[in-house]
Amino acid sequence: MDPEPRLSSEAESLSNVPLFRRLTSEEVEQLAAEVDQVHYQAGATVFSEHDKGDALYVVESGSIRIWVLDEDVKPVTLAELQPGEFFGELAVLDRGERSTNERRSSIRHYIG
Repeated sequence: MDPEPRLSSEAESLSNVPLFRRLTSEEVEQLAAEVDQVHYQAGATVFSEHDKGDALYVVESGSIRIWVLDEDVKPVTLAELQPGEFFGELAVLDRGERSTNERRSSIRHYIG
């Protein structure tokens, strides 16, 4: 039996994300071929509340803070995501508006 071929670095990174762990090597390679990698500088806004949801993001390195403004217009952190975690999936699935703001990261994977 031939060993499975080695995954590309993009596919290897995606295969570590819980959402994609059940994919076969071939499927994760196909997904990686469709992925655009983008890099955001620390402090950059990835998207804002009410933006159209058209992408799922996977944190490859760095971190991302997910936050909303409360009734006093003060930022409230809902989560801080680390490498291997993902966000933005709800707006992609329902094609609705973003419900939170995402900032500060070194995001490398973007799936549109």
